[in-house]
Amino acid sequence: MIKKIVLGLSLLLFATASTASTTFANRTDVKNFINHMVKKHHFKQNDLTALFSTIKVRPRIIKSVKAPLEQKPWYLYQMLFITESRIRQGAQFWNKYATILTATEKKYGVPASIIVATIGVETKYGKNTGEYPVIDALANIGFSNSPRAGFFRQELEEFLLLCREQHLNPRKVMGSYAGAIGQPQFMPSSYRYFAVSYTGHTHIDLSHNEGDIIASIANYYKKHGWKTNQPVAVQATINGYHYQELMKTNTSTKMIPVTDFSRYGITPEATVPDDLSARLIPLQGYYRNQYWLGFHNFDVIKAYNPSNLYAMTVFQLSYYISSLRTRLDNA
Repeated sequence: MIKKIVLGLSLLLFATASTASTTFANRTDVKNFINHMVKKHHFKQNDLTALFSTIKVRPRIIKSVKAPLEQKPWYLYQMLFITESRIRQGAQFWNKYATILTATEKKYGVPASIIVATIGVETKYGKNTGEYPVIDALANIGFSNSPRAGFFRQELEEFLLLCREQHLNPRKVMGSYAGAIGQPQFMPSSYRYFAVSYTGHTHIDLSHNEGDIIASIANYYKKHGWKTNQPVAVQATINGYHYQELMKTNTSTKMIPVTDFSRYGITPEATVPDDLSARLIPLQGYYRNQYWLGFHNFDVIKAYNPSNLYAMTVFQLSYYISSLRTRLDNA
């Protein structure tokens, strides 16, 4: 079966390879990568050479990966993602797929609000899934001088395996400038290891099948340790200047018992069980900083994207979407 798939891939790529740029296929590092894929995963060398001959050099990708949105201050990042339209569309998405979301929350223990907010932040509920061929994005970064080039070469390897397993045409899979795929924006490794079919089918569609999309995000969070019915984050009040001692000792980046924060003049603005631990999350506001306590589930969201800004945005968007649905239900 695999031989037939690979043969079909070869025929599909042959027509375009002769007219496309051969920049990538002729590079020594790409040739070494191809040899690695042939030796380790039994791909056909001619097929991969033809495939890499179709890859275009895309300077915009390199430029984008050097300046991700997560480098912006919180008050700007928040304005980009937590908007009235995204909140409203999130409530609409939730209502449309309420049955799937309810069943998924029950199965995986991940709140529907977090799942919906994740899709909202990642692709605005499927409206912005990416404009680049994934293989171009991964190859452009993976064979660059980026400090993360090794990571993207590994994701390129995962992508080729994913295409073979899911019977996908590697030239037609579109995604972000970083090679993230579908409505959840899974990297190829996450697609292979965490994506699931809502109905139990072998084929998993993260672009058009909302059941697969919702279930896959829930499975991702569960596999990364989501704890059901535990908080994500609470805002904190700062009294005095002792909190600066916490910041200077770098303890703010570590989990400490909630009861210990009082020693630094830090008080959570909501009731939190004493047996929980958290870390201090400072966020740059327009006029003054905000301070939050981030719990275990906050870190689970960061497994999706290791930025405090990202995790806080998912959390806050989930809150506003839930609040809007409650108001509409009670109206």
